[in-house]
Amino acid sequence: MQNKTLKMPLFLVMALVLAAFTAVSTLAQSTEFNIDEVVVNEVKVVEDGAAILDRLTVETGENLFITVKLDGLNDTEDVSIEAEIRGLESGTIDAETSLFDVKQGRTYAKFLTLKIPANARLDQDLTDNLKLRITASSEDSDEKVDVLLTIDRVRHNLLVLDAQAPESVNAGETAVVEVAVRNRGTKIEEDVFVKASIPELGISRQKFIGDLLPLEDFENEDNELSDKAVALLRLEIPAGTVSGDYALKIQVYSSDGVAKGEETAILSVKGKTAAPVQTSGSAVAIDSSAKTVAKEQGVVYKVTVTNLGSSAQTYTAEVSGVDFGTYSANPGILTLAAGQSGEFNIFVSPAATSTLGAHAFSVAVKADGTVAKTLSLSADVTDSSAGNDRLRQNLIVIAVILIAILIILAIIIAVVTGRRREESEERLY
Repeated sequence: MQNKTLKMPLFLVMALVLAAFTAVSTLAQSTEFNIDEVVVNEVKVVEDGAAILDRLTVETGENLFITVKLDGLNDTEDVSIEAEIRGLESGTIDAETSLFDVKQGRTYAKFLTLKIPANARLDQDLTDNLKLRITASSEDSDEKVDVLLTIDRVRHNLLVLDAQAPESVNAGETAVVEVAVRNRGTKIEEDVFVKASIPELGISRQKFIGDLLPLEDFENEDNELSDKAVALLRLEIPAGTVSGDYALKIQVYSSDGVAKGEETAILSVKGKTAAPVQTSGSAVAIDSSAKTVAKEQGVVYKVTVTNLGSSAQTYTAEVSGVDFGTYSANPGILTLAAGQSGEFNIFVSPAATSTLGAHAFSVAVKADGTVAKTLSLSADVTDSSAGNDRLRQNLIVIAVILIAILIILAIIIAVVTGRRREESEERLY
């Protein structure tokens, strides 16, 4: 009787604890919306609200193009989606969409971009604990999903850590540029050079700094080589230079050209009093004008813009003609100094109801409000079920082969068993 008396309260306590956890779990789930799918660089990492990869591996310096699909469970106002990577020594990397409204029964595709720092220091213990967290939130509700993340360093990765130059220099004098470079790759870089140049003035200087070890070899071996170096470069500014701001380009590269890095700074020159002729111009390029994408999936068009003018310009990318799905342009605004280059990422996601085949649309790149170039692009929409059909066909073929093998094995076993019986009967006689 005593045992039964003790078991009953214990059972009740366990039931109450289970009910409490169930209630908390239910409260934690959003009743307003649901994160249905997450795709990173065309790799699906979340499906039906749960991570489907053990771990996603990316590299330093890489852009993560993230597509998040959100299902509306109820009408909700002021919803936003945030993507963040926590645990890096340099701090949290995050991006967030603007606010939007969600309607019940509808699916929304939103696009975000995260840039992995090229100079991230990656200790093994640190990278094992990284997470990519996707959060959809409103004033009254939020939903989160985590994807385990590993960031690897690329094999060849030379970086310009810092470039120090005088704020201004007089025409006819020397500008001393101090450049710090580092090997952030996993391989030794042999015969490394540092170069400083002002293309507009036609002047440049380079310096040989030798070999740079990867960080691990530098820390684990006792030798004179290092993973970093500092170089001093002297640029003679022509005496006839007109006053103005000039693009100072800093480059580090190995002799074989496999590894290279580049940074741009501004050097102010005090020279002739006559104002320089202000020129404008831009170069716009696209990685591919035609791409293939499945329904409800996403594709990225990379638009590279170079400021060919003599002063800074502000660029925007305006997308039109995407009536077959949703789109987004990141960043919204790009400000480039003279001689500097930047990149727009145009995301396009066809709707489930879009027709199959090629769909044309355009991107107008504007410099200071004036159209610099209009790109004519195309998205070839395919059926998202095509991959499933191929998988189904492959499974059927495999099943037929397995059945055939089983039949052959059954025949062999039957024949062997029959022979053994005959031999046994002969022995009995």
